[in-house]
Amino acid sequence: MTHPWFFPHDMPPLFYAEPTTADTRLACRLLTRMQQDSRLRHERICIEVQNRVVVLEGTVSTAGLSAEAHALAWRTPGVHDVSNRLRHLEG
Repeated sequence: MTHPWFFPHDMPPLFYAEPTTADTRLACRLLTRMQQDSRLRHERICIEVQNRVVVLEGTVSTAGLSAEAHALAWRTPGVHDVSNRLRHLEG
């Protein structure tokens, strides 16, 4: 004989939908802003945040896009400092 299995309504989720640390939330906020920017959306940018300091690494097509990513990071609420380590492909 089989018995149905019911999940309680008040069980905590196994995976949290929201980031758990302030730095992770800040990185997700900046990632969302970069994805919404049509110029930065397809660039290869890695975002790391530690103690509210954003580190941008990767490659972008032009120096102008590197500057745009840097400025966007600074305009993100909660950012204390930005380290721009982006390389650009134009020679």
